[in-house]
Amino acid sequence: MKSDHTSHSASANRRVSGRDGAFSDSDNPIQRADHANESDSAGSSLSVIPPLTETDLRLMRIFRAVVEAGGLAAAEMALGMDRSSISRHLNALETRLGARLCFRGPGGFELTDFGRATWRAAVSAYDTLDMIRHELNVARNIMTGELHVGIADNCLTNTRSAFVEALTRFRELAPAVTVYLSIYLPDDLLARLADRHLQLGITGISRGVTGTTLGNETLLCEPLFTEEFRLYVRAREGKPAPTLDELALQGYELVVRARDAHTRKLVERVGIDRHGISVGLEAVATLIASGRYAGFLPTHYVDALSAVHPVVAVREAEELAYEAVFALVFVKDRHLAPVTELFMRTLLDTHKQSLDAGLMRPVM
Repeated sequence: MKSDHTSHSASANRRVSGRDGAFSDSDNPIQRADHANESDSAGSSLSVIPPLTETDLRLMRIFRAVVEAGGLAAAEMALGMDRSSISRHLNALETRLGARLCFRGPGGFELTDFGRATWRAAVSAYDTLDMIRHELNVARNIMTGELHVGIADNCLTNTRSAFVEALTRFRELAPAVTVYLSIYLPDDLLARLADRHLQLGITGISRGVTGTTLGNETLLCEPLFTEEFRLYVRAREGKPAPTLDELALQGYELVVRARDAHTRKLVERVGIDRHGISVGLEAVATLIASGRYAGFLPTHYVDALSAVHPVVAVREAEELAYEAVFALVFVKDRHLAPVTELFMRTLLDTHKQSLDAGLMRPVM
């Protein structure tokens, strides 16, 4: 049983950008066309929905699993049912509720407005049951449940991050909790927070950004640590690292990322119009390691990468170096399960203790 999360239907539109994607309503990754007819009824007339039964909750659980999977075929393995059985259960739920939940067939899977309302109700119902289970376990001095956290890629080698230490402490405090940890690009992570698939996220943000609206949700953030970026190229045998002004003369191209102000500044500074487009930190590193590209990488990532690929910093490029702020991101006014609140407190306290001990630099 899942708490505080679910994923959107497969038709949800998601846009993915680079590591430093900031909140933006214009690039809302969960905005979708709302063309399904709210009044499309599975029955011949409107009627009051009768009191829900245990059978209704089971049907709603199946429906929720289909929505999370993005369609009937994708839900077969999760539910242990074939497609025809799932379809019969959805038909039964539509008949019981008196309205169409979704369109399904060769054209794909699409929720109706009523289907989206039913999905939200199913999430709420099972969150409530999960909370009851948790409270009963607390009465027995046991903390249970699930924790769903998303984090940006390649934070593990950043010595300014105390995430691993916080996770260790959390497991000591709540050993019976199941932890789900996933890696996402920034925009994808924010979308999964907004659509309840994740409870908490840790990702790079624009400085000073908080209270930003994404879809119908307001996202808040608590700064945790920073990440230093510098400009790098692959070392060429027998030659020193190029200066910033030598990049064009030596035939380098640039690695750029969508909506990234730092790479735009780099393009303007060196005047190179040959670009490689990347999505994700490892994509940037791969292009640089090929020997033809210059691009920004975190210093801690390069320290680990240099053992495999001879990557060197571009000389006289200090003016372009920058720091990215990483923060704990969550949804404002959304009820958090005690498990989620415990991990949030543990994460914030662990970073504060590391800062007080001089093991981390303050986020400015």
